[in-house]
Amino acid sequence: MCPVLSLNNLALSKKKGVICSTVVALALLGSGPALAQAPQSVQQSCMVCHGQTGENTIYPIVPRLNGQQVQYLAWQLQQFKKHTRADQNAQIYMWPVAQALDQQDIQSLAKYYAAQSPMHSASSPRPGVSAGKQIFLQGIASQGIPACMACHAVNATGRGTFPRLAGQRYGYMVQQLKYLHDGSRANPIMQPIAEKLTIQQMQDVAAYLSGLH
Repeated sequence: MCPVLSLNNLALSKKKGVICSTVVALALLGSGPALAQAPQSVQQSCMVCHGQTGENTIYPIVPRLNGQQVQYLAWQLQQFKKHTRADQNAQIYMWPVAQALDQQDIQSLAKYYAAQSPMHSASSPRPGVSAGKQIFLQGIASQGIPACMACHAVNATGRGTFPRLAGQRYGYMVQQLKYLHDGSRANPIMQPIAEKLTIQQMQDVAAYLSGLH
């Protein structure tokens, strides 16, 4: 969820090749009758980056939220609000938004996006899918990496505070694994695992997961 009213934050996104005015226009094209049913925060800020239903496909580093686990969404919003999720993009984009949310807002947003049709990718399969599938389902014993499905479920739909990964954006997953690898995103479960992954392995598992429905 990207802050709409902070021109400084939006200007920062140009450094990453993002043309904010285009995104605002495209996001608003999606407004219609269904938007009236969305929480006010979706209309005021979230839809600019994530889209009305959370299925935004403009930015590689913006996650899809539709069909995500409700507990995970609420937990992440709380982390943004408390500044305990402190990777670079969290600080730039999500901290300002989350500060304006109370607990009722957080629950409403989490329930709204979780209730949308599950995320999926329309892109062609990427190289590394087979290797990524093996990592997800079996892990890498020689590197001490457990099977990802142990927490995220065999079909990568997630459960509770373990997020849905099936259909998530490739670029976002690679970026977050890098954040976990270097410690800029704190997570006691994922950090020790991500630290052992090579960049190629991150890309492989993201390639596999992004193609799942």
